[in-house]
Amino acid sequence: MPRGFAADTVEDYLRAVPDDQREALTEVRAALLAAIPDAREVISYQIPVFQYGKRGLVGLSAAQTHCSLHLMSPPLAKAFAASGELTEGTLSGATLQFPNDAPLSEETVRLVVERRIAEVDARR
Repeated sequence: MPRGFAADTVEDYLRAVPDDQREALTEVRAALLAAIPDAREVISYQIPVFQYGKRGLVGLSAAQTHCSLHLMSPPLAKAFAASGELTEGTLSGATLQFPNDAPLSEETVRLVVERRIAEVDARR
């Protein structure tokens, strides 16, 4: 479960999380910003959410013992679980959890983002 941190911006959120989580989240954030065309960052449900167009694409958060990339798509999470394509982190529902000391790679982030963008574009 993500921990809520009082934040109006992603920078505020990152300043509020513990140091080890800040490092991991900052790395994954950079990969997300590189992978999402014209990404927009907002705080929604007390966590950073990365938008594609006007839609929430993925979220990022710190939990008690790990960090999380919120896929925001139960169908995509089920597809990843069935395919075994994700070699990093652990899927829990529609959330990809990863250890504080092992941020997700750019390749994993790119794979998740590409699939989420395809879902969003297909709904348009």
